[in-house]
Amino acid sequence: MLAFGIIRNWHDLNAFEIIRHPWFVSAFLAGALAQMVKMLLAWRRTRKVSADFLTEPGGMPSAHSALVTALAVAVGLTEGFDSHSAMIAVGLGTITMADAVSIRRAAGEHAKLLNRIVSRLDAQERFEAERLRERLGHRRREVVAGIVFGALVALGVCGFWDFWK
Repeated sequence: MLAFGIIRNWHDLNAFEIIRHPWFVSAFLAGALAQMVKMLLAWRRTRKVSADFLTEPGGMPSAHSALVTALAVAVGLTEGFDSHSAMIAVGLGTITMADAVSIRRAAGEHAKLLNRIVSRLDAQERFEAERLRERLGHRRREVVAGIVFGALVALGVCGFWDFWK
């Protein structure tokens, strides 16, 4: 049976093959390691260990930027930087990083302003509202750190992959 022109039979559908590919490994490792670096930096700052630091948005380095950069670099290293796949990965990465420094950051600034307004209203009259999360996006340096981090992870993973071939 031909589903969408790709799957000829169910034996072709092996989801575990993805974890054996340097694209996935590079992207996954870069994102996960960047989140762990954020958690370690938060621990150093607060001296508290919390799993919340693994899922909080924002911070140094940008895990999203690390992930999409690692993906683009791994695709470029294995398929060529002029391949269609590399162009798609770079486009995805550009959109992700632009979103982190513009739209998500602006949403965080709006949340900060709304929290100040609510606290002033609450001081004047009983006005209850849940405090909004203010740290949503990234500063440019956090995105740049994520780019460097992701590129280094992809270089390491792809170099390791070539070594074991």
